[in-house]
Amino acid sequence: MAGVIVVVDTLGRTMKIEFRQLEYFIAVAEELNFRRAAERLNMAQPPLSRQISQLEKALGAELLHRTTRRMELTPAGQVYLLEAKRILDKVRQATAIVKLAAKGQFGHIRIGFESSSAYDIVPMSVRAFRDKFPEVSVSVHEMATSDQVRAIRDGRIEFGFGGALRLKGHNLVVKTILQESLIAVLPQDHVLASQAQINLSTLEDETFIICPRDYRCGLYDHIIAVCHQAGFAPRLMQETQEVQSILGFVAAGLGIALLPASVKHLHRSHIIYRPFNPLLEKLTLSMAWRSQNAPPILPAFIEVVEQVSYQISKEEEEDI
Repeated sequence: MAGVIVVVDTLGRTMKIEFRQLEYFIAVAEELNFRRAAERLNMAQPPLSRQISQLEKALGAELLHRTTRRMELTPAGQVYLLEAKRILDKVRQATAIVKLAAKGQFGHIRIGFESSSAYDIVPMSVRAFRDKFPEVSVSVHEMATSDQVRAIRDGRIEFGFGGALRLKGHNLVVKTILQESLIAVLPQDHVLASQAQINLSTLEDETFIICPRDYRCGLYDHIIAVCHQAGFAPRLMQETQEVQSILGFVAAGLGIALLPASVKHLHRSHIIYRPFNPLLEKLTLSMAWRSQNAPPILPAFIEVVEQVSYQISKEEEEDI
């Protein structure tokens, strides 16, 4: 191990101790024999002996008591052995951490997500990433897509998940990761509950529960668009950004909702989920990150997200 430690003693004098001298001393202290230590270090005995002598001279202390018959550590040597091991362990640990960090496998990443369009993909990706890279801590923050854009640009989060249209055009790299079908969420006693599939036009007179307009929700825009394509403007009764609140209002019979198909994994009494026929235009979910100074973790994180996205898409196809 290359490197030098510069030490200042109590008299203000500086001394330079090489990391390799610590390694040499540890080998000799553990073997208590220069020949065996030299073999262990794959070096000749005379230079090893000189290095230990130079170390003792630099420290101004005898570390090894030598006789013609045996060798033993002095009290100072016993203390120095513990400290030398501690120092080298710290150096090795720091070196390993730096290498991991350079690959994006150590440190901390912050993720922003829009709850209305990230029921499965974000939590599943975070869990899969933590399992694969336990040395990287992950924090998630629910926020509107437009707030994510500012947070990414300001360096407050590394990645954002939201609607593609609201992420684009802000000097960010935007990648589509999932296209998900919309399903109808109905009260259990709804008149259409007996139908296996629903035509969106039959919901024209229904009251829709949706995320708030001022929350700048990608799902909001998408629902308005598909309803217009079906020939009507949805009547909005209740706006909430919480998915569980949307399901609660539906269960109470206060309206119906259109949500991504992955919401079916959220089990709630007194509601039913129904697919549309014909299928509606899919909701596109994208992730974004800085175009400049992208985090080292980027390739590894994208790979995990793509694997989870494929799994979600495959499960949705099997359900259709």
